[in-house]
Amino acid sequence: MEIILEGKDLTVTFPAKGKPPFTALDHVSFSLYAGETLGIAGESGSGKSTLARVVMRLLDPAQGTIFLSGEDITHMRGRALRGIYHDIQMVFQDPVSSFDPRRTLGDGIGESLRNRGLPRAEIRQRVIALLRQCELPEEYAGRYPHEVSGGECQRAAIARALAVQPRILICDEATSALDVTVQMEIMELLKRLKKEQGLSCLFISHNLALVQSFCDRLLVMHEGRVAEEGLVDKVIRNPQSEYTKLLIECVL
Repeated sequence: MEIILEGKDLTVTFPAKGKPPFTALDHVSFSLYAGETLGIAGESGSGKSTLARVVMRLLDPAQGTIFLSGEDITHMRGRALRGIYHDIQMVFQDPVSSFDPRRTLGDGIGESLRNRGLPRAEIRQRVIALLRQCELPEEYAGRYPHEVSGGECQRAAIARALAVQPRILICDEATSALDVTVQMEIMELLKRLKKEQGLSCLFISHNLALVQSFCDRLLVMHEGRVAEEGLVDKVIRNPQSEYTKLLIECVL
C-alpha cells in the first residue's frame, strides 16, 4: 500500500518560564496509507492536537521530518506550502470559531475557490453542491456561523475542507463539541464522504468508541510519545502497554 503521509521522529518543544522547555511531542513517528483512516487517541495533553498542527505546518518541529507522498514538506513556505493545502485539509474542534463571524458560511466555504481564481458563478454553484453533499440546504450559504447549530456549522466546515478536493482530511476532535446524537450524524457523514471520495483520514479523538467505529489503525499517545500502535480492533481488544490498558478501562 502507498504511504501518502508520514511523520518521522517529530519533536516539538515549547519554552516554559523558569523551567526547562516543555516537550509536547517526543520523537513521534507515524504512517498514513492511501485510503485508510488512522486514529490518534489519548487523553488531553497527550500531544494529539500538537501532532495535527505540525502535520498542517501550523507549527514547526524542533526535530523530525514530514513527508507527503514521499516529498519532504517539513520546511515548505509560501506558494509551495499553499500547494500542500490542496492535498491536506483540516476540520477543527470548534466549528463556529473556525469561521469568520463577519462572513457567511458560503463565503467561508468558497474562500479557497476564490483564491484559485474561479469565476463567481462557478464558485456559487460549487458552494451549493458542497452544502448539499454535506446534507445542508443551499440557503445556508447566506447564513452566518452564529445563526446555525453546532452540528450544522460543522457540516459547513467539512464542506469548506472538501472544496479543494483534498486527498487527506485531518479531523481534530471534530465531534467532541457536539452532543451524542449529532456526533453520530457527523460520523455517518464522514464515513460516506470518505467512501465516495476515497479520502485518507487522520482522526484525532479521545473517544475510543468513535475511533473503533471509524478507524483502520490506531496510534495511542501518552505524554507526547507513542504508547502503542496497530490495527484498531487488535489494540483495543488486546492492548500491550499499561497506559493503553488503563485508557481503555476508563472509557470503554
